[in-house]
Amino acid sequence: MSAGVFPKAAPGARTFRSGGIRFCGWAWMVFAVLNLADLAWRGRDIASAVAAAVMLLGCGIAYAVALRPRIVADDEAVRFHNLLRDLHLPWGTVDRFEGGDAVYAYVGEERHRAFVLQTSPRARAKQELKARREDKKLPEPVAEYMRGRTATDFTVEQLRELATEHKDAEQTPVTSTWAWPAIIALAAPALLTAVTIIIAST
Repeated sequence: MSAGVFPKAAPGARTFRSGGIRFCGWAWMVFAVLNLADLAWRGRDIASAVAAAVMLLGCGIAYAVALRPRIVADDEAVRFHNLLRDLHLPWGTVDRFEGGDAVYAYVGEERHRAFVLQTSPRARAKQELKARREDKKLPEPVAEYMRGRTATDFTVEQLRELATEHKDAEQTPVTSTWAWPAIIALAAPALLTAVTIIIAST
């Protein structure tokens, strides 16, 4: 299961992330820091400035795409922290959760999609094949429970359980807000990259 559940995210909250994508994000951060240190030590020309700006842009993308996206469920609501926007979905307002290629929350006729834990049909098939190969290593009851399920499926199951526990919660509106840290993390290095490229080309 590539989804991590972190009960300490907030009092009474559970956080669902993609472990593999998060690892890739941190791997890029380490790579970028090492390269930026090298550029700071040896770089003295405009090409080094362009390279540093591109590295910073890569860090912004890694944060927005790999490190930030998550699903947080607490006693009040479930929150989808997507690339550039945050969705606050009160328990009493959500009609149901569905899985498949992503985690979906349905509110009336509206369908809200979580960016984290998305999977393509090809990736899903690969996960199922891998699970079948590992069946022999697990006790039969465990293997049967795991068979054919992805991290997305497990997350949906847990969200459904939490929704059942909070079925009597007050119905309040869904709210969507801009994720300004992610926007700044992308916009600032993108602007810096554009400026350094323009300077380098003149």
